[in-house]
Amino acid sequence: MHARAGGLAPIALWALIALAMSACASTPASPPASPVAITDYKMVAGRWQGEVTGLASRRQEGDSVQLTIGEDGTYEFGVFRNIGVFSGKGKFVIQDGKLVGQGERGGATFTLYEGGGRRFLRSEGAVAAGQPVSAELRPAR
Repeated sequence: MHARAGGLAPIALWALIALAMSACASTPASPPASPVAITDYKMVAGRWQGEVTGLASRRQEGDSVQLTIGEDGTYEFGVFRNIGVFSGKGKFVIQDGKLVGQGERGGATFTLYEGGGRRFLRSEGAVAAGQPVSAELRPAR
């Protein structure tokens, strides 16, 4: 009886693996998000949040940002770091379908992406000293 039970275990394992592989193969992949031209501030008005990379050394990453965009293009942000918080405000301009913001601490360009039920803003910029920073922000809940 032991030999029989031992013989069924590998068969059951292979059946489980085959079932898992077929489930993965039949699950449709969500389409990739594509850039969407921003033509009006109302398209992106609201609260956004995410992580910022580039403000600290790799071992200290994990800074988060909250950004609120008004229907008139005004914005307020707060970056929450291990060493404290810094914030600012200003007004975006729409340029080539993207939001562009420039302040005394640096500037950034925000691109809107949509697809697969996802929506996010990807930001590329630099602080005043020239150090590159980036972020991916999702609508805040």
